Amino acid sequence: MRKVFICSPYRGNIEENMKKAKFYGKIVIGTGRIPVASHLYFPTFLDENNPNERMTGIEMGLELMDSCDEVYVFGFDITEGMKFELDHARKKKKPVRLYDDRFNAVNVRTLPIDERATPEYRMAVKGLR
Repeated sequence: MRKVFICSPYRGNIEENMKKAKFYGKIVIGTGRIPVASHLYFPTFLDENNPNERMTGIEMGLELMDSCDEVYVFGFDITEGMKFELDHARKKKKPVRLYDDRFNAVNVRTLPIDERATPEYRMAVKGLR
């Protein structure tokens, strides 16, 4: 089975963001792929408010991404952690798919005129495969 790294917000409204990440994982399972959502896993034993533990979790998340076949980005809100993950995906030439928060595909060709996409979002996803 192919593995998909789920790139979605964690910081901010953590409870809501975790609920969304679980939904994304369930959707990925429905496509016959294995979801890898490091931001659901590592905070169970690493303290997000401890900078050393947060950085350890992000580094381990990148290791998990390396073992994945694809990266799926969900939603139009891109956190600093997600930007870091997307830079890593870009360097590793990972195939990346963009989705809104309801699992509707985001069309890269029409992204320049997509009103849902902020300039920050466009910059964060620029140059992804």
